[in-house]
This record gives sequence, structure tokens and C-alpha cells, in this order.
Amino acid sequence: MEPATGNEAGHLACTMVIATYERPEDLVRMLESISRQERKPAMTILIDASKSGSTRAVFENFAAKLPLRYERAIVPSAAEQRNQGALLVQTPLIAFADDDDVLMPDTCEKLCAVFDDDSLGQIGGVAGRIAGMERPPPRGPLWWYYRLQAGFSHPTYGGKLFGPAINCYPSYTEPSSGDLIAADWLNSTCVVYRTGVFLRERFPSFQGYSFMEDVHLSARIAKTHRLYFHTTALFEHHDAPSTWKRDFGGMARSRIRNQRIVARDLLGQHGASFQLRMLLHRIFVTIYVLRRRGAGTIAELMGTWSA
Repeated sequence: MEPATGNEAGHLACTMVIATYERPEDLVRMLESISRQERKPAMTILIDASKSGSTRAVFENFAAKLPLRYERAIVPSAAEQRNQGALLVQTPLIAFADDDDVLMPDTCEKLCAVFDDDSLGQIGGVAGRIAGMERPPPRGPLWWYYRLQAGFSHPTYGGKLFGPAINCYPSYTEPSSGDLIAADWLNSTCVVYRTGVFLRERFPSFQGYSFMEDVHLSARIAKTHRLYFHTTALFEHHDAPSTWKRDFGGMARSRIRNQRIVARDLLGQHGASFQLRMLLHRIFVTIYVLRRRGAGTIAELMGTWSA
């Protein structure tokens, strides 16, 4: 079957893919927010890696309210679950969101409208803005650290990917084209891509927490299409706890390991210069973790230096 071309208003239709794992209460909030969208997805696909039947029960409760499809995950990995769901998409646009997101009523409308207006098909992806997340423009030593790693000057480094795969969210003070801030990368939380462009690239086969799978994907798409963060398409991200996030050492190792992959594959970094950049980054992370003094400090430090 050919993908649907749009709805009665001539808008491009979109399918939402949600990878989920043991978060039924969060998923309820997410699906409720989808049901309140001014422009609802043509279909929402749940790819479930849960060991219990709780997510299936949520699906059955919402099946009468929303166009939903439920599939068991073939591989319990956020990246692999999203790829699995994408193979079922038959609309021109594909959206990804986390099960602990909550969309504002106009989020889908604002993100998809960008593609409606892109008659030449130059835009590959657009990401929403996390409500309440503040990223002040870097100052002092932090700005100089970014300057050293990037090799170029920028007022905020928002939306940039540089150095040993350092990626920064916008500060939303960057120069913009209307509601859009140009970017080198996009996150996988509340993002819309052209389906054909996504299927050409897909998320990498990162296992478990899949740290930086969104960077690896979007930076590849950025080689042929434009990427943007949307300044007013808001959503809440509740960052629910998970088994992966409680493994502080494992998380730290996956960060360093996958940064190496992104730096090699997308930024072409290698050799002694890259090893020096990565050494500086490990020192930077160490200082950050020690100053934060949060849970799992020792495990996180060990993971940072053992990867």
C-alpha cells in the first residue's frame, strides 16, 4: 500500500512511533496528549519491550480513542524499537516521541506545518522544544572549552555538533528563520522526519539505552537535508527513571563509546588529535560530575575512564 499523501486540508499525514518499556502511567499521559492534538497523527505505533502486560492494557484502553497499533519489540533497544516501528509507517511524515513526553495541543500541527510549506523537500527533520528546559548561553571557561573543541567561534554553540561528538541544545537566543533554528543534529524526543529520508538512514544499532543514536541518525540526514529546532512547538519531557539510567557506570561507558562512534563516522575524527580531544572531554566530564556530587558519582567516574 502506498503511503497516504495527506488529510482533507492538504496537510502531509504523519505517523507517530513510540518505543516503550515498563512505563504504563507515563504512556497514559502521552497518549492522552496525542488525543488532544489539533492535528492528530494518522496512526500511533507502540513498540513495546515490557516484560509485563501493563503496556498492552494501556493500548487496549486507548484503542477506541486513537488510531493505534501495538507490536512487541523484536530487540529491546530504543533505537531498534524505533526502526521496527518505522517499517510499518505508510505516511509521508514520521514522528518519534518518548513514552514519558507530554505534547502541547498544537505541537504536532507546528512541527508538521514546516513540511507542508517546504515544497522543494529541502527540510529533513524538525524537533520540538522541551518546555522549561533552560540552557543559558555558555560563558567564561565553558565557552572557551567549546571554542577549543570546536575550532570555531559561536555565541552559544546551540544546535551544533563538534569536537569529540559534543552536541548542544539551542539556547533559543540563536538567530532564527521565523520559528526555526538551524541545527547539525536533532534529538529523538518529539521529532518529525520525512519518512523516505528516515528509512534511507535509520537509527544505528546501538544497544540498550542507545545513547547518541539520535545524533548519529540526524547528522547523517543533515548531509543532504536541512535540520531545525522549532522555537514554539513545545512539549514536556518528564525523564522517567529506567533500568538503564540507574546503571550510572554503564551509562557513562555508553556515552563515551557512542561518542567515539559518532566522532569517527560523522565527523571523521581519528588519530592522535582525536585522542587528545577525547582526553580533554573526559577531564571536562570528570570535573562536571565531581561538582554535581549526585548519586552514583564513583560509578559514573569509573565508567567515564574505563570505556
